[in-house]
Amino acid sequence: MQTATSPTAPSRKLATRQRLLDAAVSSLIELGVASTTTLEVQRRAGASRGALLHHFPTHAALLSATIEELVRRNDEAVRQAELTMGDILNPLERAIRILSTMSLQPAFLAELELWGASRTDSDLQAAIRGAERAARVERERVVESLLAAVQDSPNYEVVKSLSIAFLRGMALSSVLASNREYHEKLIAQWVWAVRVLLDAPPFREDN
Repeated sequence: MQTATSPTAPSRKLATRQRLLDAAVSSLIELGVASTTTLEVQRRAGASRGALLHHFPTHAALLSATIEELVRRNDEAVRQAELTMGDILNPLERAIRILSTMSLQPAFLAELELWGASRTDSDLQAAIRGAERAARVERERVVESLLAAVQDSPNYEVVKSLSIAFLRGMALSSVLASNREYHEKLIAQWVWAVRVLLDAPPFREDN
């Protein structure tokens, strides 16, 4: 008879799945995509081959499932950055600096590394596309919350999309050029560029 304190089969399955995901995420961050094999994830999670295949039938399914957890960690990095940047009075500069801090975190870089690895792996690319579609709503919610002060600008959508592209580019460049002064200069230049965009005439497709 099932006792009140013993875990049920569904809860054990969920716990195993989470353990596998945590193992995959930690491996991605510490070792990178190439070394995040199913065997490495099994070893870290202390799980059997059967358990891994039950939850993640393919390597691509396992890696794409980490996107949700990586996005959650990126959101947590945003919340932590918000706590340390209250002294920046300009809301636009504060938003860009918070997002810039998030983009240099290991979880953000691991997500971008997954994108890069999918370039030559069609199965992984298809799996990641699906996972990213699901994560996009949460990611845009965070960005829009930070940029709320400029949402009434006619060029808001331009600023939002270009800011996201800028952050991804800066994150990738940080892998080879980890120079704090250089990053500070880039951030200051982007804050200036965004202010120019917000004051510019509305963007049109035929510009």
